[in-house]
Amino acid sequence: MVLSKTGGRYAVCGDLGRFEASLRGRLKQGQGRILVGDVVTVHHHADGSVTIEQVHPRRSVLKRRTPGKKHGERNVAANLDRVVVVGSVRRPDWDPHLVDRFTAVAGANDLPIVLVVNKCDLVEECSTFGEPYQQAGYRVVCTSVPERRGLEELREHLEGHVSLFTGPTGVGKSSLLNALQPGLSLRTGEVSAKSGAGRHTTVAAEMHPFGKDGFVVDTPGLRDIGLWGLDPQEVAQAFPEFASLAAHCRFDNCRHLEEPGCAVAQAAERNDIAPSRLESYRWLLDEATRAARPWEP
Repeated sequence: MVLSKTGGRYAVCGDLGRFEASLRGRLKQGQGRILVGDVVTVHHHADGSVTIEQVHPRRSVLKRRTPGKKHGERNVAANLDRVVVVGSVRRPDWDPHLVDRFTAVAGANDLPIVLVVNKCDLVEECSTFGEPYQQAGYRVVCTSVPERRGLEELREHLEGHVSLFTGPTGVGKSSLLNALQPGLSLRTGEVSAKSGAGRHTTVAAEMHPFGKDGFVVDTPGLRDIGLWGLDPQEVAQAFPEFASLAAHCRFDNCRHLEEPGCAVAQAAERNDIAPSRLESYRWLLDEATRAARPWEP
């Protein structure tokens, strides 16, 4: 399994332990970018070098928008079992719309989601931050590294699986992984006192063996994450708590915007679903619609 890439060298973990490998010449031409999490066949040469000979079919791929103004997608990691979306209640403050963007991308890639509400030692009550996501059917874990709160519960979700950690910059992803598995020694950083935003500490996706037979992928912190490549239907699927309500909308093709008789909007008014979730959905639907029609003003 490919753990990381540095330049043209790949860290690979296999039956013979961890070693570095390079791409066989024909793979450089034909198979495109090798991802963290790819399962590969390697050949150990007599001179001690190792080459990647074959990339096996992927069971899943997590994609996100190419950073900046370029149109396109970037494959982040392969063969994932779940995505762990981490947000912090303070330093930086909880941003439900940014958290919703991360869960939407994971959901649109058909990957199960665990939501972590981190730094719970900084507030008196942190369960309310996760309530909208429990209503949506996600697994929610409240954690605090200094208090060791929720760490064993989170560990249970990771054991035996390939899990990717993602979320905004500075929310404590690397600190959580260091606490869960001492010895990882992942880089951590302080949150800027001036801006309240986190500083990037992880610079590229990197996979690490976890527990007996699991793996975790630590990803660069992101202050924003795009939805390029998602169509409006995929955005709707990323808000699973809307599904049962949508059947009761007045119009079969209701988009839950300004249509009369929208059961989803009525549920948000009653707080049966979180109003912030509906607001995020509308923002993301508008973004996905505009991205699908770049020729329109």
